[in-house]
Amino acid sequence: MRFSTESVTRCSARIGKLSEIESLPNLSFETPLLMIYTKRGCVPHLTKNVFKKLTKEQELLVTSLPSSIRIADFCKPSQSFSDFVGMQEYPFFMNIHDPAELSESGHQVKDSISVWSRNGRSSVSPQRYMQIIEQLKPEMYVTLCDGDTDKDSSEKRIMKGFERTKKQFEQCIKIHTQSKVLQNKGVLGAIEGGYNLKAREKCIQFMENKPLLGYAIDGLHKNGPTVQNISTSQIEPVVKHCVNLLPVEKLKAMMGCWNPSVILDLVNLGIDLFDSSYPYIMTENNKALTFLCDDCQEGNVKESINIEEKCYVEDFSPICKSCDCLTCKNHTKAYIHHLIQTKELLSQVLLMIHNTHHYMEFFKNIRRHIKEGTFQEFKTKIQSRCLNSIKNNA
Repeated sequence: MRFSTESVTRCSARIGKLSEIESLPNLSFETPLLMIYTKRGCVPHLTKNVFKKLTKEQELLVTSLPSSIRIADFCKPSQSFSDFVGMQEYPFFMNIHDPAELSESGHQVKDSISVWSRNGRSSVSPQRYMQIIEQLKPEMYVTLCDGDTDKDSSEKRIMKGFERTKKQFEQCIKIHTQSKVLQNKGVLGAIEGGYNLKAREKCIQFMENKPLLGYAIDGLHKNGPTVQNISTSQIEPVVKHCVNLLPVEKLKAMMGCWNPSVILDLVNLGIDLFDSSYPYIMTENNKALTFLCDDCQEGNVKESINIEEKCYVEDFSPICKSCDCLTCKNHTKAYIHHLIQTKELLSQVLLMIHNTHHYMEFFKNIRRHIKEGTFQEFKTKIQSRCLNSIKNNA
């Protein structure tokens, strides 16, 4: 796999290209890119046929070690993860943790990390992890790392995480470079160090000149729904410091259910790759994303609306009149509200269709405005809508 960009400026919004994908050589992706969040290879609440109606494009999908670890035991040598889950048309990115689920802390043993799946806790060593990667053959993956840190982590915990990540990285890269199966796969090194800038520097220096497609800036949170409440001001010093030290030409990823306002700030800092766990979290909370809805008066546009609220009982308009997703073209807010009240599973399907489509359109707009030189104006408009939503909920 190959990443290229014409940008030579650090900490700025940029367009890049992911190409030379081994299993799908004719496929390429422009960045900033939204990877579609899956559980065990399936987009939550959506069948493959519904997902194909949602988007006709071959999206980059993301899975996680907790939701895939058991699949490796049953995947045949001739199969990839995409083959096993019946999503052969789509390349996969393998992440260490599920960005939509809170990662349990502790239980780290020597050079291994703990992974919690539906079958309980598993202790995964670099050797075991790389064995899983060779079995599942994702097109891109993150090296094993200890990202069990956040803003409240102690200096001792941060340094332990860095040392463990360093050892795991060495072993993963050694196996990667010797593997014939993985020689054309993209690998990202995980930059750890919590909120300690010197620890981040050490991690980056250690990974210099290694055969990496890019880097994942990790260890700023412990995943799950609370990530949407993290503000840019909290993470910007760390992200900016890392991006300034990392090679300009390399891919940079940040996983987590970041809200739209923070996504725009991260894009502005030069981050290229994200996941769509945020639309999934919104769906789980019966919320519909609306921050792109230009059919409303500017002062009335919110980041999202809660369809469960009583005010939508007799609202026979779509979630967003300007949206062309299957949900908005065929159903009203009143109908979705009714489905929620009667606990019909279709409510989650319709919301997931809309929210995923909305976030995909968001990233299309981001790329378009970067190309047109109007990204700052677009950023200001969307962030004012998100701020308006916060004020209304206060």
